[in-house]
Amino acid sequence: MTPLDGFLATWSRARATFGTGIPRGGEWLDGDRLSQLQTAVDAAHPGSYWTGAAATAYGERNARQAQRIGRVAVLDRELGSCVTESALTVSVGRQSLEAVRDWVLATARAVPPGSHREQFLAPIVLQGLTQLRQAVTSSSSELDVIASRIRLLADEYADLRTEEERQGQNEDDETSSIQSVDLKQGPGGVGDRRFNEIEAFHTVFGRLPVSAADWTTAAVLDPHSYDPAAAGVAPEVVLARIDPVAGQGVVRVGQWIEQRDVISGPWRRDFGNTRGADPQFDPANTKVTAYIDYENGLVVMRQNPSVELTPDGGPGDVRVGVPEAAVQQLPDGSVRIQYDAGNPFAPDIATNPPWPLQDNPWTVNGDLVVTPTADGVRVDGTRTDYPSMEVYQDLPDGTTRTVLIDPATAGNSTGPMINLPQHHDIGAGGSAFAPFDQGSWNPKYDIRVPLPWTELGPAAAPPRGPTIQSPGVVHF
Repeated sequence: MTPLDGFLATWSRARATFGTGIPRGGEWLDGDRLSQLQTAVDAAHPGSYWTGAAATAYGERNARQAQRIGRVAVLDRELGSCVTESALTVSVGRQSLEAVRDWVLATARAVPPGSHREQFLAPIVLQGLTQLRQAVTSSSSELDVIASRIRLLADEYADLRTEEERQGQNEDDETSSIQSVDLKQGPGGVGDRRFNEIEAFHTVFGRLPVSAADWTTAAVLDPHSYDPAAAGVAPEVVLARIDPVAGQGVVRVGQWIEQRDVISGPWRRDFGNTRGADPQFDPANTKVTAYIDYENGLVVMRQNPSVELTPDGGPGDVRVGVPEAAVQQLPDGSVRIQYDAGNPFAPDIATNPPWPLQDNPWTVNGDLVVTPTADGVRVDGTRTDYPSMEVYQDLPDGTTRTVLIDPATAGNSTGPMINLPQHHDIGAGGSAFAPFDQGSWNPKYDIRVPLPWTELGPAAAPPRGPTIQSPGVVHF
């Protein structure tokens, strides 16, 4: 290897530390939206038309809620500023590296051929390596400072959560004075949620979320519920590590019920999500969600709590099921995910039906293949006819691409009972499974066999899928 070859190899390793794609700033951390919400909540004070002890208690609680939302808005703006500075630092670092490489190559081209060429190249390469080290060190130092600021913000989110918990205990003592009042519900625990996202991400990756992909994944990893109807019952979250595919961003697969409530069994109804397709859907506002974070190398499956309706139509019993999922991955980064998520209120016969229906349980299940391409991911496979499914790809340049919208076959409250046992193809259907079913080689019998599966597990110890081998062969 010549000195110039050695420099280029070192340069490539240094460049890899800055990632791929266009770094996204923190504009999406919308503190302005929270400020508008603070104004709306603050405007909901009792006013002159309602007086007395209950009105006073409500007004005080409403004011505290508005104040908390305002504080979270400020923290979100500061966090967004940190993310923007981080993106700028990465961009400047990349430009510095490219400038060093261009200088070394241009100077090297000016050295005439001959027996002493390598000798003349040595000081050029040495100076290039020095500038390379300075550029990486400078960027790393700036990113360390930004990371320290984010850690301080995480502490402030934590302090806000502690205040909310303490205030919540005090508000419990006030309940007797306002027990007959139907309080307006604000976004309780907004600061708590941001802290929980940071904590959930740190548990898995051992670092704080910085990029847009980090924060997107942090939201689905958060093992908490914030909808008052869920009564504090947490979602079930399972995950597995895969090999990253830089530049493909995060693929979000949401399955949701469009109606307010649906039939879940004889004389039983469950709450739906009461929404249409939404490119910015909240992972907590789905029934079942799968995220493939190609930037960080992670697959996440999340099942949110199910809420039964009471006879008068309000929220009643709350339960959550544990989703089952397993993944395979091809050398090109394609991910196959098989999943099965049952309604926790459903009888055992629904999730484990007898013959001849044993392969058609009343669960949300499917077998999907997500394939990266130059134009973004493609989704193929098969899934149940219910509920509706939406697939989006958040790219590193900050854009969101709609990959697929697949409405439920029955757009009414009978959907779970009628459609769950039925399936239909997505894209190329089952033909997309062939590379996975024949992706490994058994040398003992000289035959092709399926790629190994990795079952998704807990966040505390996420299982690791087999490292991708070229050409996708796993030796036994």
